[in-house]
Amino acid sequence: MFQHPRRTLAEACRCIAGSVLGTASAVSGAATLAVGKLESARRAAERDRRRLVRWYDAESVRDLPDRDPSGYLLGRLAYGPMAGFVIVLVLVASAGYAGWGLVLLSTGRIPPADGIVSLAISAIAIYLAVRLAAILGQWDVRLALRTLGNDAAQNRLSELRRTRADVIAAIDDERRRIERALHDDVQQRAVALALSIGRARRKAERAHGDLVADLDHAVAQSQALLAELRDVAWRIYPAVLDEHGLAAALEGLSAHTFLPVDLDVRILSEPPHDVAAAMYYVAAEAVTNATKHSGANRVAVAVASDERTVTLTTVDNGSGGADPSGTGLTGLQRRVAALDGMFSVHSPPGGPTVLEARIPCAS
Repeated sequence: MFQHPRRTLAEACRCIAGSVLGTASAVSGAATLAVGKLESARRAAERDRRRLVRWYDAESVRDLPDRDPSGYLLGRLAYGPMAGFVIVLVLVASAGYAGWGLVLLSTGRIPPADGIVSLAISAIAIYLAVRLAAILGQWDVRLALRTLGNDAAQNRLSELRRTRADVIAAIDDERRRIERALHDDVQQRAVALALSIGRARRKAERAHGDLVADLDHAVAQSQALLAELRDVAWRIYPAVLDEHGLAAALEGLSAHTFLPVDLDVRILSEPPHDVAAAMYYVAAEAVTNATKHSGANRVAVAVASDERTVTLTTVDNGSGGADPSGTGLTGLQRRVAALDGMFSVHSPPGGPTVLEARIPCAS
């Protein structure tokens, strides 16, 4: 489909204007390079990106990070001034030749055929100048994407960071789903079982003593099952973390261990959910290890934050000797590292065991 002549003419004029301004920016870029200041080079590259957006509709370069502005300015210096000079020269020469032909034709000094040929030559030259201006703009855009944008390694790194965060979010979503299933289905069935056994016990109490003992045992087992299910659901994912935040989830740790937990939470604001979840799991693993392995009789959990990071520290007064390469601690280290955080374990023989997680936080 043919474009409207007015639109084609407007695009041609924009390409010419963009190339002429590009010649001026290439020359000024050389002066900027001579000064040798990176900030000046960044400003020059930013101005030229605006030129490409304004005159060539190059939206792809609008928000580039200006990774290598000196390289961009140096690359444009290699071809920009010369190409722009050629375009201007061809346009001026073509316009002059066409005007001269029209004057000669109107005064009858050349035959009409010669006048038409001169106009045709001028039109072809102007068309070639416009095409060269468009190609020049394409070169500038490609150079900007290559030198001012992120390189392939940086793009790959950004993609890996994004997918890594997505994996963590997916794992937490699955933990939520399992917790809800345990809470809404399994636990409810266990409660119903305990109630049914209790009713059967009361009915059988009058006539069958042995059956009563068996039912007592079944009731105890069902209650133990229910308590264990609640504990498993909490360890998988604490629903209170979504509902009331990190501080409330950490407060709930003491309800799931016989160890006293000294909690000190000093955060400026609620951290992002992935950071809060990671902090909770570090604290929960520390409390679990202190309960099962270290022989501690007390554990302290402290959380503090500033504008950039959230830091969680746990200390127990157990026997120490925790193995940082163990499955639980290795999993915590990987979770914290996935958020660009740092995780450390200090557990000398005799104790104390100190775990620290420090995670960047933009909240």
